[in-house]
Amino acid sequence: MPPNNGTYIPTLAVRASEMNGLEFLPGVSKDRMTPVFLLAPWANSKSLEKTVERIERAYPKRRYFLDVDRDYIPSNSENSLAQTEWLAIRESSGQYKAWDDFWMRFKMAMPCLQLSDQEHDEIERQINHIQEQDREFCLRIEINRIPNNLQVAVETLSRLGTADFSVIVEGGWVADPLTLYARVEGLISGILSELDGRIPIAVSCTSMPKGFADIVGLAEAPFTNHQLLDQLRRSTNRDIILYGDWGSTRPREDGFGQAPYPRIDYPTDSSWCFARNRPREWDYGRAAQAVVASDAWNGQLGIWGEEMIQDTAYRPQFAIDTPQKNVASRVNIHLHRQALYGDNITDLNLDEPWVD
Repeated sequence: MPPNNGTYIPTLAVRASEMNGLEFLPGVSKDRMTPVFLLAPWANSKSLEKTVERIERAYPKRRYFLDVDRDYIPSNSENSLAQTEWLAIRESSGQYKAWDDFWMRFKMAMPCLQLSDQEHDEIERQINHIQEQDREFCLRIEINRIPNNLQVAVETLSRLGTADFSVIVEGGWVADPLTLYARVEGLISGILSELDGRIPIAVSCTSMPKGFADIVGLAEAPFTNHQLLDQLRRSTNRDIILYGDWGSTRPREDGFGQAPYPRIDYPTDSSWCFARNRPREWDYGRAAQAVVASDAWNGQLGIWGEEMIQDTAYRPQFAIDTPQKNVASRVNIHLHRQALYGDNITDLNLDEPWVD
């Protein structure tokens, strides 16, 4: 099983909204997840190390998977040391030596194997090196970027007989997770079937909508990640198939759009509720009032994100007033619900142990 008994595997790009939403989670939900963080320079920091410092402030004293964010596009690598470092760690020359040198500095990090341009011996060297550091690791497979040496990697792992790793099958953004079924089932029942049945396989994707202009008032968007997982569990012989998603966000995208019109998002166990009304010029407060009055609203979760929405509805001077704060609140609620999915999460005792 993954570290920390973390059977929820959220994939998180290291952006302000995701990190804020994660940081304000109670320990009980952090303990039920093992995130995979996608490494890219943090804001305007001068070194890539600052990204990991932000990760470990949001998710302290717990192990996590670390991979390279291949959707990140450097904008100023000639003048940014952090961007130069990022370019170096994704470079395959020297058998990913820069990547090894980087993750080794952080004892809680469990690295993802880097497969691009690697032959059998080079993949084996990576695995042996990780094990020499007494680390667990991850084989992360992006469906839209399946490396041509995946079979070689799986054969190497199978031959070595190691079981101190996890697999993440990453579907990225899709309009409906159920459309991934055939491709993911083909991977699990095909090439990945060579792996020991005890190796956990997490299946991840996101269907967070890309546009909201058609929303006038309240709207609900269901997500079918759990149904996808149920289908895969029924149709494959794997012992452990775990739930993953993007924490209610999406991979990085090119370009800069206009600032979105005020909107409040509220996650349920299997959908997102959106409140937005441009014709009536709803501000964040009015949108929050609509959410709180809706059938989707719980109000008893006792977590930061829900409190932010409630404060926005009735005390807007202290709460959500930017798109970034709305996303952070949404991420916070979504992560909490998915980490404790299937449990009664109303009126939990979320008090943290006091530490001097």
